[in-house]
Amino acid sequence: MLDNNISIKTNNPISDNHLNKPKIKLEEVQPFNVVDPTKVVKPQKQDASNQTGQNLYNYNPDSVFEKFIKSLQNSPVFAESARKLILNRQFINNNIKNDPILSALFKSFLESIEMNDTEILEFIKFQHGTYTKFNGEFFETLRNLLSRTNPNNDDFKTALKNFLRSYDCFVSLEETNKSINSALKNIEENLPQMLKGSFNEMTSKLLLDNAPSMDMNLNILKNEILPFMGRYISKMNDFGTVKDYVSLLIHNMVRLETASKENFAESMETLFEYIKYNFDFNEKDIETLRLSLLNTYEASSNIKNDSIDAFFKLIKSGIKETENLVSKGVMEEMTESLLFSQNVHLPLMHMFIPLNYNGMFMFSELWIGKTYEESSDKKKKQEYVQTYKVFITFDIQSLGYFETTLVLKESKLSLDIYVPNSLSGSIDKIRDDLINILDKNSLSVTNISVQESVKKRRFNEVFSNFIERKIGVDVTI
Repeated sequence: MLDNNISIKTNNPISDNHLNKPKIKLEEVQPFNVVDPTKVVKPQKQDASNQTGQNLYNYNPDSVFEKFIKSLQNSPVFAESARKLILNRQFINNNIKNDPILSALFKSFLESIEMNDTEILEFIKFQHGTYTKFNGEFFETLRNLLSRTNPNNDDFKTALKNFLRSYDCFVSLEETNKSINSALKNIEENLPQMLKGSFNEMTSKLLLDNAPSMDMNLNILKNEILPFMGRYISKMNDFGTVKDYVSLLIHNMVRLETASKENFAESMETLFEYIKYNFDFNEKDIETLRLSLLNTYEASSNIKNDSIDAFFKLIKSGIKETENLVSKGVMEEMTESLLFSQNVHLPLMHMFIPLNYNGMFMFSELWIGKTYEESSDKKKKQEYVQTYKVFITFDIQSLGYFETTLVLKESKLSLDIYVPNSLSGSIDKIRDDLINILDKNSLSVTNISVQESVKKRRFNEVFSNFIERKIGVDVTI
């Protein structure tokens, strides 16, 4: 037998010194800063009544409405540019009368704004009647039918919406073709020189002045020009001016396709069929409705106004043809202001009057708005009533600047009038004369205020109902 004397020695013998050393505790590091739910503070709710209409919603840099509010503060004032054109003799003598292009147009414009009382009323009626395409007997019938139907009747609303869209594009075919032509020219100007030949070869096939060539134009636009521009933008990463004009081109291509006779006829027949079977219209009623649509279209196509035409012709020539930079700048500001007044976020009707009345020049603007407010009569079942507000400004030669605000609510009219400093000593007499005039015309007024005008106000300072429609889902945290 072997002796039990085998000894085993390790290379790293364990000693008591290692066992007695303090252990190092590793600190657990979390990958993210976890928020303790018990320490989260709930944001305080703000009272909407203490906020202005423009601050009801948090700022969103991608919101079209937010961009509209910003541009509202910086947009040119139409009245300021128009006053230069009508009332500022120094501007007229130095920039208009010395211009070989604008002098003759300006003379025609001054002759066209010589109006009497009847012509002034017709001038205002023309602007009101042509403010949208949806005016006339036919559209009044549609409005009456819409008021009679159930507010939740989506079928009628859908048929009506499709018809209005196709009608708008159908009657605007000429303007759509002009816009397409303009977009193509701007794209060509911003393309590299090496691509202009191929691009012009494709655009030369278009016949935008010929309505029967709509299908051929759409085929060229969709199958040749648009793919060509798509390849250029993707390969060259040109997301600047060219891409903007391509986006505008696509928008007008959609309008051009919607404007086809087949699409218009289909949407019209769908609407008429719905009206026939849901509003108890017989064949004679439908035929009367068709005739009403035809008469409305012809009336809107033939209506013209010499004063408006002369004014727009002067502005257009001042932008495109004159070499006078001062005149060009004023005309561009007026154009921008007029376009801005048609913004979809602006719930107001805008009209203007350049006028030569008995040898005295003046310029006036009218802003008309409608809101719904709570009824002051608690006995009435109707919870809300329509309230109309009208803001009128007029600058009269050698007199000065006037402002008037009219508010009509439940047959109650209130007037706030601001007069220039030259008439500040006659404020009491002006107020008494106004009361007598209103009494003679059997108009009841609850309040009349006449004050001196110390500041020219803009329309957005008078109207505060510019509120974004809340149709989306708020997913912000």
